[in-house]
Amino acid sequence: MLEIDKLAWSPSGKQDRKFRLHVPRLSIGSGITLLAGRNGAGKTSLLHLLATAETPDEGAIRYGGLTMDRSLSAIRASIGYVPTDVSLYEEMTVVRLLRYMAQLKGAVGEQMAVEPLLEQFRLVPYRSRKIKTLAQGIRQRIALAQAWIGKPAYLFLDEPLNALDSLERLLFIRQLADYARSRTVIVSTHELNEWEAWANRVIWLDEGRVRFHGHIAEWLGGLPASVWEGTLSEEQYRAIDASAVLRVRAEDGLLRVSMVSVHPPRPDFAEQAPTMEDAYFIRCRFQAPYSAG
Repeated sequence: MLEIDKLAWSPSGKQDRKFRLHVPRLSIGSGITLLAGRNGAGKTSLLHLLATAETPDEGAIRYGGLTMDRSLSAIRASIGYVPTDVSLYEEMTVVRLLRYMAQLKGAVGEQMAVEPLLEQFRLVPYRSRKIKTLAQGIRQRIALAQAWIGKPAYLFLDEPLNALDSLERLLFIRQLADYARSRTVIVSTHELNEWEAWANRVIWLDEGRVRFHGHIAEWLGGLPASVWEGTLSEEQYRAIDASAVLRVRAEDGLLRVSMVSVHPPRPDFAEQAPTMEDAYFIRCRFQAPYSAG
C-alpha cells in the first residue's frame, strides 16, 4: 500500500512559484493506477516525488509503512522508475547495462540475473549491441526492463509507451497488468483508452491538485454530461457547437458525429457509453473552478 498524506511541493521549495503540488491524502493499493491530466498538471512532479527523486516540502509518503526519513535505502530498493527523459549509457551493450543497473540497485542472488529480463522484453537479439546503435523503441524497452530489476513492489512509469509500436504497446500493457496484480503501479499517460481494459483506478491532476481519485467504473460514471452520436449533413454540422465534438467520420456522404451535451443535441442522436478519454473531456469541460484558498 502506498499512502500520501498532506503532500505539498514546489520547484526548488519556493512557495511563491506559480506551480505548487497539493495532495491532501491518497491511498493506492495493488493494480494499475493511471495519472491523467494536461501538460503541466503535476503528473511528472508527483512521479518524481514517489520515486524519491524529489523530497516533499511538506507531508509524507509511506511505502508499506516505511518513510523516506527513516528507510530511504529500503524504499529505493523496492521502486522501479521510468521517467520520460531517462538516459541510458549509450556506449554500453544491453546486457552490460542491465547488469550494471542491477549492481546499482543492490540486487543479490537471482535478482542479479538479467537473462529473464532480456527474454521478457524481447531484447535477446540485441543483448550484445551498443545502446547507441539501437532504435528508439528498443531503447524504451531497455528502459522498461531496468525498472523491473529486483521485481520492485512499486513501479512508477511516465508515458511508458512512448516510441513503442502498436503491437509492443499491447504486449507491454498485458505484461504490466499481470505484474500489477500484487504490486502498486502508477502510470502517467495521455492515451487513456488503450488502458481501459487493464487499469484499476484513475487519479486526475489539474493545476497541481487532485480532481478525481477512484475506480474506472467511477471515472466513467456520474458524469455531468453524456456522449451522443448521430448523422449530420455538412450544413447541419456547421451549425453545431464544434467545441463539443469528440469524433467525426464520413459515412455515405454524411458525417457521423459524436459529441458531448447535457441533453440530446438533436432528436435523432443516440446516447453512447463514454470512453476513458470521453470522460476526461467531459470532466475538463464541465469542471467547477477551485474555491478560493
